[in-house]
Amino acid sequence: MINLDLALSYEEYMDKLTEDHKAVYEKTFIAEDTKDTLKGLDRKINAIVFSEGFCPDCTVSLPILKRFQEINSNIKIKMLPREGNESFLEENLGEARIPTFMFFDENMNPLGVFVEFPESLKEKIALAKMDEKQQFVREYREGKYNNLIEKDFLNIIFS
Repeated sequence: MINLDLALSYEEYMDKLTEDHKAVYEKTFIAEDTKDTLKGLDRKINAIVFSEGFCPDCTVSLPILKRFQEINSNIKIKMLPREGNESFLEENLGEARIPTFMFFDENMNPLGVFVEFPESLKEKIALAKMDEKQQFVREYREGKYNNLIEKDFLNIIFS
């Protein structure tokens, strides 16, 4: 199992990163309908996030979860590195990709997992030609698909 005593808060994690990471957070906003939905969350959600500062996909999705927490304090975030936790991820998910967001209820019962990209984007990437795949990833990293991340997070949280 994993030792959550070693986990960092989002703020502690961000303190170790660059100003570029913080700039992405500052530019990240949540859709109004998502805010309205989140305000109705009346139970605790525990999110364990595996991330590394060098990962551009982590830089995109992490601020969205933090914005969710700012909207509803029932969402708790614990950050862990992938490095040193690869075996745990592979044993439990079959892969050690980042970012990995594991969502649990207040009793630590699993609700779902978000790994690397939103599901609908993974499907598009899987069917695309190489240059299209690269375009999808580039657009993702520019924030074009943040709405898909929001949707996947909501689907897991409210499952």
